[in-house]
Amino acid sequence: MTRAMAPRSSSVAAALAAALRTALAAALALGAFARAPFARAASHASRADRVTIPAGPFTQGSTKGDEDERPMRKVTLKAFAIDRTEVTRADYAACVAAHRCKAPPAPAAAAGAAPAAPGAVVSPSASDDPKLPVTGVDWSDAQAYCRFAGGRLPTESEWEKAARGTDGREYPWGAEADCARGNWGSFDGEGPCAGKNPGHPVPVGRYPTGASPYGVLDLGGNVWEWVADKYDEDPKRRVVRGGSCCSYFVPPRAANRNAWAPEHRDEDLGFRCAGSAESGGKR
Repeated sequence: MTRAMAPRSSSVAAALAAALRTALAAALALGAFARAPFARAASHASRADRVTIPAGPFTQGSTKGDEDERPMRKVTLKAFAIDRTEVTRADYAACVAAHRCKAPPAPAAAAGAAPAAPGAVVSPSASDDPKLPVTGVDWSDAQAYCRFAGGRLPTESEWEKAARGTDGREYPWGAEADCARGNWGSFDGEGPCAGKNPGHPVPVGRYPTGASPYGVLDLGGNVWEWVADKYDEDPKRRVVRGGSCCSYFVPPRAANRNAWAPEHRDEDLGFRCAGSAESGGKR
């Protein structure tokens, strides 16, 4: 009996060994897959999709808005590059995973109450879409991410040139406000775009017909965007540009300015990065 069972025992042992090797290979593969999203996001951050904006003059400011937009003047800039879209949750998650950025607080914390869950990302909705713009970030958070991504926050002049081009247009897409070209003008069922736009941020790039003359997206609406500059009328604050999903008192004109304390966080406040002209690509 013992001799008869010996070959079978060896066969079982061999089968078990093969099964263990298969399970180990599967576990290693699963670990690699689990790490892949962060690896892909980190790789994306280091090769940001930026649009090159050529050197030359453009019209900055306007006589159609608030006093802080005046005077309308010609400004000449060197060539630079700017992110085609706002920084997304997936982009920012790579920076958090690399311990280079702080995770935004939960929505309740952004509103001034205790966070619902430590490290939760501020969100205007229940969606987990990684293509949503990251929100709930303050000015320092935005700076930290841009350094991680090999860039910096754009200056106010750079942001406005990317939005207006050289013809002095009122909106990134042209002369007139248009609910179909940007995510703006809707909040809690009210506003000029209520019923047409959702009243919360949407994944970046959803409004391709709202592109600027250079092909930069979401410069009119979706989320307000931090820029590098101090607000000249109150240097303790930092400038934000672009309007947002929920802006309906003022349409997202390219020359429109706003400013908040650098510690401010909100569910419709994000950013994009800029860099040298060499870091950009074609339209």
